[in-house]
Amino acid sequence: MYDTIIVGGGIAGLQTAIQLARCLRRVAVIDVPGGRSAVAKNYRNILGFSEGVSGDYFRQEGRKQAAKYGAEFIADEVTELAVHPDGGFRVRTKGAGAHPLQTKTLVMATGMADPFPAISGLRDCLGLSIFICPDCDGYESVGQKTAVIGDGSHAVQMAGELFYYTKKLVVVNHGGSEINAKELALLDRLGIDYHAARVEKLVQTGGQLQQLQLSSGESLAVNRAFLAFPGALAQTDLLRAFSVHINEKGHVRTDPRTKETDQRNLWAVGDIAVHSQQVAIAMGDGAQAAIWIQKRLCELDGERPFSLE
Repeated sequence: MYDTIIVGGGIAGLQTAIQLARCLRRVAVIDVPGGRSAVAKNYRNILGFSEGVSGDYFRQEGRKQAAKYGAEFIADEVTELAVHPDGGFRVRTKGAGAHPLQTKTLVMATGMADPFPAISGLRDCLGLSIFICPDCDGYESVGQKTAVIGDGSHAVQMAGELFYYTKKLVVVNHGGSEINAKELALLDRLGIDYHAARVEKLVQTGGQLQQLQLSSGESLAVNRAFLAFPGALAQTDLLRAFSVHINEKGHVRTDPRTKETDQRNLWAVGDIAVHSQQVAIAMGDGAQAAIWIQKRLCELDGERPFSLE
């Protein structure tokens, strides 16, 4: 029996584990390698890391820090969650088969799955010269020749957001969805070149983008790019068996004070929650949820706070 099982070992899940393990709780983190933070090579907007820091650094150091206080790590895929008849939750994993784990409280930190296109050289550049979030990395395009590689209207919208940072923009409609006359006119008015073609290959050195080679035979000299494709998924399917509120985009509603969902003793933190998808917020979610989980565990264990009454 665990006090808390955390499903997902990204930034939010690790911060939750660190805080709860320091509360002397028996904590397990179940994680499948991957996730958004695993491909982010250089966050540049995090307090204290003015030269940037990778998601992999946070993951490795977070695991060490949580393990130092006794958190356990299980490399496995969760296949089913259920309320246990005796209270708490039952957690089945692919590797454990018919032997589920049991926990008093449950934290979902499963994050987002991004629809990265299959373009040669793309993953080498992610987080270094190719980005997905203008809120996080719009600054990186200042003064840079920047391509928006996307699909239809999504690419036009991204170009509109980046126009604040740089006027040196080009839109490549890699996905091929139709762009209407009004959108084309907007791009023309703003002086943004438009290409209805696929990106066949990225020319890059050490993750620094230099050129896009298009299916039309053209080559575009750019040194930054942003991806703008529909289909980023909040990984919340496991929660649909519970009485939690999931919005039309798949994100989970939580109590803004505690991060607990509508299902008692079940919390959701990080990018699956309804808020801006930022590392700093994911960390805050984890710490905040852990504080309230500790209070709930004291309640479940029948422990009373010190009182003079």
